[in-house]
Amino acid sequence: MIGFKISEEFLQDEERSGFMVSSLMKRCWAAQLKAIEDFDRVCSRHGLKWFAFCGTLLGAVRHKGFIPWDDDVDICMLRGDYNMFLRYAEKEMNGYLIETYDNVHSSDNTFTHALGITRINNTHTSDFNPEYLKSHYGFPYPVGIDLYPLDYVPKDPDEYDTAINIYKYILGVSIKYKMDNWPGFRTPDPAYGAINLNEAYKTLEQVTGVRIDRSREVLPQLNLLAENVASYTKGKDSEKVACMSHMVFDHKHMIFPKDAFSKRQEVPFETGSLYVPGDYDTVLRVNYGPGYMTPNTSVPHDYPYYRKQERLVRDYVIKNPDVADFMGAYYISDVYDEDPEKKVLLDRIYGKK
Repeated sequence: MIGFKISEEFLQDEERSGFMVSSLMKRCWAAQLKAIEDFDRVCSRHGLKWFAFCGTLLGAVRHKGFIPWDDDVDICMLRGDYNMFLRYAEKEMNGYLIETYDNVHSSDNTFTHALGITRINNTHTSDFNPEYLKSHYGFPYPVGIDLYPLDYVPKDPDEYDTAINIYKYILGVSIKYKMDNWPGFRTPDPAYGAINLNEAYKTLEQVTGVRIDRSREVLPQLNLLAENVASYTKGKDSEKVACMSHMVFDHKHMIFPKDAFSKRQEVPFETGSLYVPGDYDTVLRVNYGPGYMTPNTSVPHDYPYYRKQERLVRDYVIKNPDVADFMGAYYISDVYDEDPEKKVLLDRIYGKK
């Protein structure tokens, strides 16, 4: 079973590969490692296999831990294990929210959850409750895992293109449904607004032979239909695997030999270890190219992902200086210098010169 030992030393500022990782980010990592432990506990109990994926896999192999400028966790599972995990997760991952495309938390109304992908979140709000902070290494903001299902890819190119097109169409229909029914939901592509839902349902019924019951919640039906399209091809009829959502989001190179995931191995990761594909080299070459061991230090534009929450805490402290002792400057370190005027106020509150 996967486990991590987190010391006070681990939680301190640290320069890695020429990049300064703040203490707050280290605490974020620690809380994410806890999420991995809790996730693995369920999987181990039921004999389910999982693999580090995308940036988490790259970090495990290249850095023996997180990529210094990365702030999330990516894990994948073959479809059978993925579906079994979802059956157990709601009851057995106490304290976590298991979100699929059709049950995204109401506070997350943006175009962020790809059809067919699961997000495992520990909370949706900042939580400064002492008990919560103690159990999450002093990190008050949400953390979680992006969980990707891998399906078998049809050998026939025409079959593959058909599956991709149907899946993409289902995604478009579901986005339009959210635009019409979820207050505040927004998408960067206004073209979805032109979709006529009634006509779209008819088209899907004609193409798939599956009836969409308008008298019931539609999104779960669309999600299930997408899953059936993605998992239509069986292992004996395929030599490759992929996450269908990657295929419709301009990551069509991310198709891997299924044999790369036939076995797994355990490799060092931070203060513990992670499971990676048996042939992780092939997976990383497909994803990042042959030079994947050479770091690219370009930082994601939204790093750290909790910047928005930090701004809220910063502004709250400015409006309520009496909480400064409880919400130390530590919690707003990454946004402390963004606004000179607010920095002056914070310096005064925290007694800095």
